[in-house]
Amino acid sequence: MIRNVCTSILLLCFLALAAPLAPAQAPKVGDWYTESSDLGFKVRVPADYELVPPDPNEGNLIAKFDPKTVKYVLVGGSENLFLHVWLLRFDTKTKSKDKDDGKKLDIKQRSKDVLSFLKREIAEASGAKEESKKAVEINKIPATEYEYSALLGAEEVRIFATVFKLNPETEVAWVAIGPGGKKWSKFSQPFQQMAKSFQRVEVKDVSTALAADASYRDKRRAELQADMAKLNGVWKLYETPRYFIISDNTDKAFLDELKMRLEAIRDVYEKDYPYEKMQEIKAAAAAAHTGDVDPEKEAQKKAEKEFDKALNGGIDPREASKASIVRVCKDRQEYASYGGPGGSAGYWSSMAKELVLYDDKADGGRGDTWAVLNHEGFHQYIYYLYGNLAPHSWYNEGTGDFYSGFQRQRNGQFKLEKFAWRKDLIAEAIQQGHTVPLKEFTKFTQPEYYSSNEKYGSNIGIHYAQGWSFIYFLRTGKQNHAKGWNDDWDKILSVYFNELGATENLDQAVNKAFDGVDWDALENAWKDYTK
Repeated sequence: MIRNVCTSILLLCFLALAAPLAPAQAPKVGDWYTESSDLGFKVRVPADYELVPPDPNEGNLIAKFDPKTVKYVLVGGSENLFLHVWLLRFDTKTKSKDKDDGKKLDIKQRSKDVLSFLKREIAEASGAKEESKKAVEINKIPATEYEYSALLGAEEVRIFATVFKLNPETEVAWVAIGPGGKKWSKFSQPFQQMAKSFQRVEVKDVSTALAADASYRDKRRAELQADMAKLNGVWKLYETPRYFIISDNTDKAFLDELKMRLEAIRDVYEKDYPYEKMQEIKAAAAAAHTGDVDPEKEAQKKAEKEFDKALNGGIDPREASKASIVRVCKDRQEYASYGGPGGSAGYWSSMAKELVLYDDKADGGRGDTWAVLNHEGFHQYIYYLYGNLAPHSWYNEGTGDFYSGFQRQRNGQFKLEKFAWRKDLIAEAIQQGHTVPLKEFTKFTQPEYYSSNEKYGSNIGIHYAQGWSFIYFLRTGKQNHAKGWNDDWDKILSVYFNELGATENLDQAVNKAFDGVDWDALENAWKDYTK
């Protein structure tokens, strides 16, 4: 999956969950957006548009603005053109993607100009071309106005941009997209009016003084507070003992329950997968290490560790885990605007170091929100537990879904139930013969797990359901007296856990976990238990 994410997959298309709405109207000039913590400017943005923060690894985007309700206009009577306004920065002196001071890798995506950013950001701009260019001066700031054209299907769309020379090393661009043809003037006029409001403001120092021995958590807090200063008070930072929460949701009761549930399910993860046990496993493996190793694999492992050190600054994963970041969008539409993968309900990105989900109150209900929280929270926790390593998808996604079945009771305890999103689908897939044989399934790579498999007639939804059901079988089959249960199977998950921790080798871990297993007996028992 692109962006190195683990996701919670919904089995319904986003658009199928909501009734059709009338397309968005032409924009009107709205309030100011102010950036006074770094660059020092303010500019008007469209009324009834909402601020969407940039991904942590986005190097150009300052902020994005999308319509609050319907996000698109009709083009040519049938094509949906999704509306956006971007505020971008372009720096003549940027960090390279090599090691920065030997400690941390800069992985931000950067484009050299507006057009290259648009081509990276939206499909419609892939064939965009410059239609006009004009030098102007706005509020004593030298600038250049651009207009680009592109095609959405067979229909023209237009993009307006004004690029301001804020200082010798930095340009700031106000950019917006709208329909071409006769409708363009209704968009271009307010776009130009808003861009011409651009003016400088005084930069205010919002940095937090930190002690020389400040903890990683204190440093992360300071970084996140600096990010919040760019979001005009719309998105806010909240804390629990082991998490930072970023959200624009103003429902205090929801946020309080979110905090409580995060810490409660974290206690479950730590009980089932204790950090101390993993440290013992790694220490024992290091003590038993001999010179009889595969040089090629050792070189690869060394390179991966060096990359991880450069990426994360050599921070102990345990300390990073105590500053885990959870971003909560206020609804499904905002989650999609932020960049949530299509068809997903949440994701954990190790590159961006954040778990992202949304409040599903308006659609599936908050029960779905908590299910996603439990699933993605496991991905986040296990990644740090293993020392910045993700297990096989059947184990990772299946266990995430196992925790999605945890229902919190009034007494504060969790009760395990079958995960409603998966149980009926996997029963049907087994009945129709569309599951993947476990011998193959347990070695699926993440791309294979996320793809359709023509050989067996399976797809990503079935793979998720199969992963959940297999983990559920391995963790509950013995106590529920599953037909054909073999007590040796009770060790599969613990052997996988221990071997992956000791070797950090996915193939070695799965081979050791299933060594000597009668695959036919395991397959039949799992299917019988699941049906």
